[in-house]
Amino acid sequence: MGVVRGRLAPSYPAGLGAFGVYLRGYHGALAEWIGAAARRRLPLADRYALLHWHNQVYPREVLGLVDMVALENGELGSLLSPGTLRGLEDECVTDVKAQTRAALLRVLQEDEEHWGSAEDWSSSLAQDLLEEHTERAPRISQEFGERMAHCCLGGLAEFLQSFQQRVERFHENPGVRELLPDTYISRTISLVNCGPLLRALAERLARVGPPESEPAREAAASALDRVTRLCHRVLTDLLFQELQPHFNKLMRRKWLSSSEALDGIVGTLGAKALALRRMQDEPYQALVAELHRRALIEYVRPLFRGRLRCGSTRTRSRVAGRLREDAAQLQRLFRRLESQASWLDAVVPRLAEVLHLEDTPSIQMEVGMLVRDYPDIRRKHVATLLDIRGLRHTVARHEILAVARDLELSEGGALSPSRDHAFFADIPVPRPPFCLSLPLFLGRIPLSWLARLPWPRPPSPSRPRAQH
Repeated sequence: MGVVRGRLAPSYPAGLGAFGVYLRGYHGALAEWIGAAARRRLPLADRYALLHWHNQVYPREVLGLVDMVALENGELGSLLSPGTLRGLEDECVTDVKAQTRAALLRVLQEDEEHWGSAEDWSSSLAQDLLEEHTERAPRISQEFGERMAHCCLGGLAEFLQSFQQRVERFHENPGVRELLPDTYISRTISLVNCGPLLRALAERLARVGPPESEPAREAAASALDRVTRLCHRVLTDLLFQELQPHFNKLMRRKWLSSSEALDGIVGTLGAKALALRRMQDEPYQALVAELHRRALIEYVRPLFRGRLRCGSTRTRSRVAGRLREDAAQLQRLFRRLESQASWLDAVVPRLAEVLHLEDTPSIQMEVGMLVRDYPDIRRKHVATLLDIRGLRHTVARHEILAVARDLELSEGGALSPSRDHAFFADIPVPRPPFCLSLPLFLGRIPLSWLARLPWPRPPSPSRPRAQH
């Protein structure tokens, strides 16, 4: 066409528009040839090339080098009809969906074979299988890029649901327990570390894709959340099985004069955190926050079991002082571990204040702050604290419990804290002993005599009459 414009078209009178005639003929012949090629069953790479050439190369490198008058007047039109063009894009999307699904499942199968072995292993789960298509499609057209992103996001969501199910089977398999603890922990961390990159890919595909991509993004995020929570629970349970002997020594008489139990807790947590730091930053922050919450729950739980009784001012002062010292040591530990769960720092000092304070208004104020900062605390927890400090059946006890009851009722319409911000909901308290309300003189009668008393018997059920 460059030769026609430069050498042949000037030989014709200007009014004939010779160059436009040649251009339309060239465009029509090319459209016929391209249309015939598009109707054949082309490989995926050739369809990509044809779409890219049609949408980008031909307008830029062919029509961009010749007179644009005919094109601007709309005389040339598109090389391919809208139906043919849509069919090519549909074939691309269908093939990409099938190929990436098969490739992702194949990679997942290969990875799963390494999970239960003792060999060194790390997984990327082949994120580049999807990125290849999500980078090529937008170069053809924005609309095609959106369709391809939606397709890849749907395939990714299906893949992540399979990934979640296989991770669950891995942790439920009894044979996994035969792995060395360090190997099992390493595998679990590797599975968690797959999450951030896959989550970022799903978020990027959802941003590029159309609005109807949101359900697929939510499904992908839900599958990754389940994997992360499961692996976090496995790691937390393993760690606290090792810590439990130290927690069993808390809130006993020896605990008041020895730091052995808390030193064991702090030392074990600090040592195990070295392995956990191989986790990606986002899941590590969530895990260390859960470890922080769980550690304080296990620390406080023996207190609410009533292991200690602080009937005297001196004992209450000693217990409160030890609680504050332990709280400060735990706070330093979790700051070193980079825990962001600072909402937990006040719980043990506040419990210490409830035990240590002597005047009723000050205790009422401290209980009010406990309820404000930890809305899942209940009146039974406060009652147990008052039992520990020996405050039973007094006016002061009823006044303090009235504050807890009023605050609890005022918070009744509020939403409960999320699972990761629950604290007292995971701390049971012993039920008050059940007492028979017997007259005073019966309290002096031996139990053997009580058995001889003529207790009324329940009426026997009447039998139905026989049918005559």
